[in-house]
Amino acid sequence: QPSYHLTFTCRPCQARSTHTVSKQAYHGGTILIQCPGCKNRHVITDHLKIFGDTRRTLEDILKESGEVLKRARLLENGDMELLPE
Repeated sequence: QPSYHLTFTCRPCQARSTHTVSKQAYHGGTILIQCPGCKNRHVITDHLKIFGDTRRTLEDILKESGEVLKRARLLENGDMELLPE
C-alpha cells in the first residue's frame, strides 16, 4: 500500500519520531499521530472535518502558524533527499 513516512518534533516535549501513514488516509481521511514521548495526539490531516468545519492538511495547519512543510524522498539506501518547496 502506498504510504508516507512523517518525521517531526513534538513541540510540548521535543521528542522526535517517525510514523508511517497511508496515502489514502492522508489525502482522504483524518489522521492523528501519538507522540511516543508525552503521548500527546497531533492532528496531521482532517478531511472528515472531525476537528473543525473545514478540511485541513498538515500543510494548512503549518501555514496557519507561519511554518512550511519540508518534503524529502527516502532513498533505497536509507538516505534522505530534500525536495524543493
